[in-house]
Amino acid sequence: MGFRVERLLSKHSSKLMYFISLAFFLVVIFTPPVYILSYAFKSQFVINEASRTALFNSLVIGFVVTLFDLVFGLPVAWVLARRKSLKHRHLIDTLIDMPLVVPTSVLGLSVYFFWGGGLGSLFGVQDGLISKGPIMIILLHIVFSFPYVVRSIEAAVFQIDKSHEQAATMLGASQFTVFRTISLPLFKAGVISGAILAFTRSLSETGATMMVAGLTSTAPTIVVDYKKAGDITSAAAISVVLIGIAVVLLVLTKILSKSFRVPVTHVWPSEERTLSKEYVHLRDMLVSFFVMAIILVPTFYIALSGLGVLRSDTISSLLRDGGIMNSIIVSFAVAFIVTVVNLAFSMPLSMVISRNKFKIGGVIDTMSDVILLVPTSALGLSLSMFWGNFSFNEFMILVLAHMSFSMPLMLKPISAALSGVDPNLEDAARTLGAKPLKVFMTITYPLIKPGIVAGIIMTFMRSLSETGATLSVSDNIKTIPVLLVDLFNAHQVDDKAILASIVLFALSFVFILVLKSITNKNAKH
Repeated sequence: MGFRVERLLSKHSSKLMYFISLAFFLVVIFTPPVYILSYAFKSQFVINEASRTALFNSLVIGFVVTLFDLVFGLPVAWVLARRKSLKHRHLIDTLIDMPLVVPTSVLGLSVYFFWGGGLGSLFGVQDGLISKGPIMIILLHIVFSFPYVVRSIEAAVFQIDKSHEQAATMLGASQFTVFRTISLPLFKAGVISGAILAFTRSLSETGATMMVAGLTSTAPTIVVDYKKAGDITSAAAISVVLIGIAVVLLVLTKILSKSFRVPVTHVWPSEERTLSKEYVHLRDMLVSFFVMAIILVPTFYIALSGLGVLRSDTISSLLRDGGIMNSIIVSFAVAFIVTVVNLAFSMPLSMVISRNKFKIGGVIDTMSDVILLVPTSALGLSLSMFWGNFSFNEFMILVLAHMSFSMPLMLKPISAALSGVDPNLEDAARTLGAKPLKVFMTITYPLIKPGIVAGIIMTFMRSLSETGATLSVSDNIKTIPVLLVDLFNAHQVDDKAILASIVLFALSFVFILVLKSITNKNAKH
């Protein structure tokens, strides 16, 4: 009798926990980002000429960036997924992920210093090989969007049953023919997903773009400009369009992943056999050059070229600089609070998604995807307008804003990990009398620990690096990425600012190493 009552209470407490988490997600996470859509029904909703130009620039840049990412990201993903014996594979894998966790303002500085100065000095060009404008924006966006394509395709390639490829090879098909007619159709969903993620990431970036844009305006940067000028109507109008584009792309992803077919009607045996033999080395050389020259060296340039600022006088000067230190403290405080709160609510929400509780798991997952794809400057403006209706102070609004755009990054890996846990293991433990907390700690947690660690690191670093949404919701409080953007635009980047950038870079590198270490250890078990 007592056991039955305890199970009944446990069941009701679990439902209450799910409902509280769902309410938090709907009220705090999802509604504020889409609140701005109400502006679409107002008479003053107008897209002016400057906004149309900025949108056109963003779409063209996003398309070019995505094209380069796919052309070079696909072979990189294929090699990482299939060549397990590749020398230094784990190191290459880790380095490619660096742009995912390095704050984009730091990436912006690094890319600008490389293309706008460092590389040019080798050729005697003091002003740099490339000036601010569309080309430098494209080079910057390729750096931080490239890992999305590689990771999406690599994950899809891992799922392919190699027996189909082996059968085709035994029948005499060349490697290129097997790849085009068998492998590519099987991992096309990863290619589509990676392309959409790269495009929306390019469409979304604000702070780093402001560093290298020059006179070129993009949709996210013009939203910030309108906000600063007090033109909320124009900022809201272009934000609604950006959110609409994100939703359309999300729908297209789901449709194309199921219905799109890779054309495999024709096969050219002799030509494709020649491609397989003669051009594979040329491909590897081009891809290696691209990864080194366009992705890795620009990413690490600020850390390597700025080693000269690691002096005791610079360190003490940084510690005495109230502005920079205050920004660093605020950034870490916000990131810590956001990570703890999101983790607490993501655990039950991930269960709702992975186990399809109340038959709404797919709906919550889609809503999470919408937030993930919405450009952060548009999202930030919507959050600012929503929370502006309440008497919250600026720090609280900043925390709430960071919760919204970072929670999907916590939900994704945890819900994915939970999907791989057999519910029968948990049911068996409950049948034997184990309490819910005991079941979670002894069975569920060890199995989903890598997903939790991934979620924690991704959420913390996303909050720590965000610029666009922070600029939209905060006028007086400056996080370290925002301060770096301000210093750069004011031509005041000194040794202290570079040292602060190196500290953030080093922290990102440590976090990605920890994440990789835990993930690899779990894979071995």
